[in-house]
Amino acid sequence: MIELKITVEAALAMLLDRIKVETEMRHKSNDISRFARFEDLSYKHQIKIVEAAIFDTIFLLPVDIITQKSNLSMIISETVKSLYKVFRKEEYLLYNKKQADKIINYIYSYFTSHLNDDRFKNN
Repeated sequence: MIELKITVEAALAMLLDRIKVETEMRHKSNDISRFARFEDLSYKHQIKIVEAAIFDTIFLLPVDIITQKSNLSMIISETVKSLYKVFRKEEYLLYNKKQADKIINYIYSYFTSHLNDDRFKNN
């Protein structure tokens, strides 16, 4: 098992940066109004942006961390819960490890299907 040693505060800072980038991308694609701030969006819209930011952040990690057993889902769930302190939406406190595992497992299955690909051997 790989144990990631990162504080929730550091993970929160990284997540907030990705949320900012993801919000700007949604402004540019007109998914949300250019004048809407992340803080003013409903929880339903916020959590979509948060999960996209988590997805992007996980993809930036080394593949070994994703494909091997680690404490990543616990870190993610605790980080999302800490968003309550920033945005004052109690719904963030309900975010659990299962929701984080769902995102991780999607990426895990993507990597494992491509890591086991033997097509390159025929060239």
